[in-house]
Amino acid sequence: MQLKLLSRKVLQDIPSASGIELFNNRYYIIGDDSSWLHILDQNFNALENIALLKKEKLSNTAIEKKHKPDFESMTFANIEGEEVLFIFGSGSKPKKRDKLVAIFPAKQHKAQRFSLEELYNVLRKNTIGKNHKLNIEAAAADNEKLYLFHRGNISGRNTVFAFPLSSFAAYVLNDNAELPSYTVAEYALPVLDTIASGFSGASMLDKNRILFSASVENTANEIDDGSVLGSYIGILDLKSKAMKCELLQEEQTTLPLKIESVCLKHSNGNIHTLLAVTDSDGGASELLKLELSE
Repeated sequence: MQLKLLSRKVLQDIPSASGIELFNNRYYIIGDDSSWLHILDQNFNALENIALLKKEKLSNTAIEKKHKPDFESMTFANIEGEEVLFIFGSGSKPKKRDKLVAIFPAKQHKAQRFSLEELYNVLRKNTIGKNHKLNIEAAAADNEKLYLFHRGNISGRNTVFAFPLSSFAAYVLNDNAELPSYTVAEYALPVLDTIASGFSGASMLDKNRILFSASVENTANEIDDGSVLGSYIGILDLKSKAMKCELLQEEQTTLPLKIESVCLKHSNGNIHTLLAVTDSDGGASELLKLELSE
């Protein structure tokens, strides 16, 4: 497998980019300290911004770290024939970052807000443990399941939670629904210069495989930022659980970029054109165009 950087572009006015999705020839981008969902056209020109927070909490600048909702991941999912964009808070701070926003493109991008506190508390108690923090950094969905990716760069437990999509949708869209069941799988990700990588982005590649990104950041905990060493792009096979990935380099030099999300633009056989966004922790976000060859 080979990974090639094709181009880089600064994303103006999008702070701390953390998620990217492609739908109906439009790009949907979020930032972990942004109040808005940014919608761009095929040439990455701004079309529309959708409020993710209540009016009194909206800000046109980056939200201070201690107050930010930390929207780190999103995925489109087909719910009873309607495409819904689910945007997830990371859960790294209970209550404050336990938010979910559902966006309905067919309804003029109507936004509905929900709390995932009850569900995230179950994941914290039963899976993550008291000594580590839940940190949902990526999401992907197929016709049957929703996958949430916990970044385990500190614990060493990079975890994928798989929920029945219909049960999850019923839970968040129906106040009387029961908590959805889930399964858990853990994966060993690469280590770069003694620093462990952690899941940072995900998207369906095809019906059996998930495209993912994993970044390497020298930090002592799950919340604080640190120096960025680099990022990997990989493919996870849902049936065999096999995983393969490649480090992003240019002319055999590792690029110190923190990829936060990745999505598929198109495939030509075993050659995939991808788009990824980076978070520079206070600097300009970037859009990367990549080529992944199997």
